[in-house]
Amino acid sequence: MKTLSNLVTERELLDFSQHFAVARNYMGSALFPDRKTQYIEQEYTRFVANGNLPAVAKVHAWDTEAAIGSRIPFEKVSVEELLIKEKINLSENMARMTRGMQMQDDYLRRYIFDDVARMAERVVTRAELAKMQALATGKLTVRENGLDFEVDYGVPAENVVKSDWSKPEADILGDVRKWRLALVANGSAPTVAITTEAVMLSIMTNKAVQKAIFGTAGEGTLPTVDQVNALFASQFGVTLQTNEQRYGMLASTKDGTAIEQRRFFPEGAFVMTSLGMDGAVGAGLWGVTPEEAEQGGAFDEKRQQQFVTVTTWDTPDPVATWTKASAVFVPVMPNPYGHLIATVSAAAEG
Repeated sequence: MKTLSNLVTERELLDFSQHFAVARNYMGSALFPDRKTQYIEQEYTRFVANGNLPAVAKVHAWDTEAAIGSRIPFEKVSVEELLIKEKINLSENMARMTRGMQMQDDYLRRYIFDDVARMAERVVTRAELAKMQALATGKLTVRENGLDFEVDYGVPAENVVKSDWSKPEADILGDVRKWRLALVANGSAPTVAITTEAVMLSIMTNKAVQKAIFGTAGEGTLPTVDQVNALFASQFGVTLQTNEQRYGMLASTKDGTAIEQRRFFPEGAFVMTSLGMDGAVGAGLWGVTPEEAEQGGAFDEKRQQQFVTVTTWDTPDPVATWTKASAVFVPVMPNPYGHLIATVSAAAEG
């Protein structure tokens, strides 16, 4: 007897999994490029304080033996990847509604593949949220689905600061200069500051910023984003980037289910950090799911592109076809000492 799950073969699901790219037009895709490993527990090295400063060799007298150099010290960090998964069913009622339709099998195939794509996309969205949490808080906090734990990336306490930029008289330039020097003292000159449009507006309406751009007579003139960036590049060596990307969270209401809009990056946050030559602040590490391990096979080039694994199966009572997408994932930041996290308005605390 043909079941609904037979409409989509295991080969098709495997092909989907191995060709489902996880890079998106998200900030996290650029700052935490994705790569696949075959280990659930990730062990990586990160800089100690001042560890990325260039070291100097010693001057020697002629005809003497060279001094033995020392390797730059690193901190070894172990972190376990998160299991992210979601499933949805094609129920008896949905199958009943399609009875009598022309090309019923093709319709159901499309519906199942729509489920596959939706579930896989939700996994990718959760990974992006983890990346932005790590960037904006220096931690990965999981309080969902009965879990309650925190991954601390080791950003020093003195690198987590607060200031009120809500008033035009706020000393924004003084704050940024002070924070930059704090990072330089830890061996990393920041190259980028990541914030939101609300904070950018506070910067643009700041009196000292306006005077620095237009002169004393220019107070009250609203600068452009390009002009603010030119000022910050000349004074601090950083460029400003804003993140206004959102995701939806299903929530129960008195009228049923609604979708709440939430931010990936907190509205009142201002993060200064140093990007690598590849424009990244870290990496998004994906591992092998239990479902992928069950599929067997070597960890070859195709497996290295299988970030999200999708599966389907049938249940007899009630009759349903389930679709599940799963992944194991964790973002890593190898230079927490070069990372400063500022809360510059009350909105970031919510």
